Amino acid sequence: MRMSKIFYTLIAVTILSSCGLENMASKYNTVDFITTPAILEVHGGKVALSLEASFPEKYFSKQATVDFTPVLVYNGGETAFKTITIQGEEASGGESTIFNASGGSFKYQDAINYSKDMMSSTLELRAIAKQKDKEKILGPVSVSNGVIATSTRVKNTEKLANENHGYEHETILEETATIYFLVNQSNIRATEKSSESIKALKTFAENGYKTHSIEIISYASPEGTVNTNDNVSDYRLKNTVKYTKKLLQSLKVDGAKNKDLYTESSVGEDWQGFESLIKESNIKDKRKINKIVNSISDVEVREQQIRDLAEIYDAIEDNVLPELRKATIIIRSYEPKRTDEEIAILSTTNPQKLNVKELLFSATLTNDKLTQNNIYNKAVELYNDWRGYNNIACIHLAEGNLIDAMDYLERAEKIAGPNIDILTNKGIIAARKGQLSKAQKLFDQANTSEYNQAVLDIRQGEYAKAARFFKNKKSFNSTLAHILNGKNSATCNENNADCYYLNAIASARSVDNDAAIANLAKAINANDAYKKDATKDLEFVNLRTNEAFIALTK
Repeated sequence: MRMSKIFYTLIAVTILSSCGLENMASKYNTVDFITTPAILEVHGGKVALSLEASFPEKYFSKQATVDFTPVLVYNGGETAFKTITIQGEEASGGESTIFNASGGSFKYQDAINYSKDMMSSTLELRAIAKQKDKEKILGPVSVSNGVIATSTRVKNTEKLANENHGYEHETILEETATIYFLVNQSNIRATEKSSESIKALKTFAENGYKTHSIEIISYASPEGTVNTNDNVSDYRLKNTVKYTKKLLQSLKVDGAKNKDLYTESSVGEDWQGFESLIKESNIKDKRKINKIVNSISDVEVREQQIRDLAEIYDAIEDNVLPELRKATIIIRSYEPKRTDEEIAILSTTNPQKLNVKELLFSATLTNDKLTQNNIYNKAVELYNDWRGYNNIACIHLAEGNLIDAMDYLERAEKIAGPNIDILTNKGIIAARKGQLSKAQKLFDQANTSEYNQAVLDIRQGEYAKAARFFKNKKSFNSTLAHILNGKNSATCNENNADCYYLNAIASARSVDNDAAIANLAKAINANDAYKKDATKDLEFVNLRTNEAFIALTK
């Protein structure tokens, strides 16, 4: 009798279980699924899904669980989002509970990596209902079609780190001589005229370079009255100018007689020099001295308070003040340079005659990639200079050869270590491969340019940050950043197919159909491939019944 009761109980449970799943399957069309946005979009290289499911009253079996898996199906494959399990009120193991009497809802979010095949796709919601040892497939239900991939249209316009030759068409060389004077004196002593400083100045002047400028500055030490020191400084200037002109004329220095090349100034009491020498000295209480200098504006009161520091003033008088009784002579000259034509010829005929800056610069004088490649290899061969390999990497990077580019960057790094240019270029490669977090890390290490960061911000979905950088610029990437940030009035002013197509997207988003058709016509006229793009692009889904659009894309 007892066995019979158990048997019938099992049968009843099985029937109830089967009926519960059958009921859920037969009424599955009463479940509402809403995706936000209605058409999936790519941001930061990922397709994000935000889904809400609502179940009616008396639908969800109390003992059932349902595994829901959104799957994006496209030509050549499919990609599943994560599975979520929903349970009835008497079941367990679910992430959310739906009551039988009242019904209910659950919200779901996930993201998958985007691939270009997903642009034409269908989002299916697959479900398996389970109760006891029974299972029932529900659906599948198609809840969305296609993916808007406008964010992936970002252009590879990052600034490659290859402007590193360091060559200057104009380099100013300079030599400085210092003449020292006795206290309150302005005459130039014979010992000063034969000092090592003056000898170096003569040697520099004898190079015969074209003169850029000649500067003479005189000073006085801050001791005695201000008027006295100003006068002493003025006399020192006068005597030093006279001596300098005579010296340079005797050496036949270019422009020695040209008064326009001379700059003359008398500083007077050199408190700035005083403070600097005190800081560099071993004098005790130097902080107290500099505090007096910075806190007392009356120079004579200031000087007296310093004099009152009797225990340390002797050291100031012996080691600091003599260094301030001086005049300096600075000669600046243009470094002789080869012409660009001479550099270009030598780079291919006799590169060893060029220094490394000239050799690297010579690569910028030609557009021939093979010649550039040979020059950069020569820079490595002759000077073991990492920039050669780095710049070869940039040639490959500009052509989209990311593997070869990375190979040469690794060679450059073996020579120089991970410096700023190499890190920047590695970051660009990572960004173009979709390795966005890696690219950000490399850009951070390189302290890359704001422009490169703005382009990466678009790739990462940081549209507001990118738009703030681009502001009112009208380039393609600038316009793309503003459109993705919600400013559909943005306009690209580059006269090419890419810009026309982007402007068509902006117009379509603004529901300005005439402008969208006009811009799309210009894009297709400039590049017929955009006809196929437009037919697939869900940015134009509301134009698909428009006669002008149909005529344009057929």
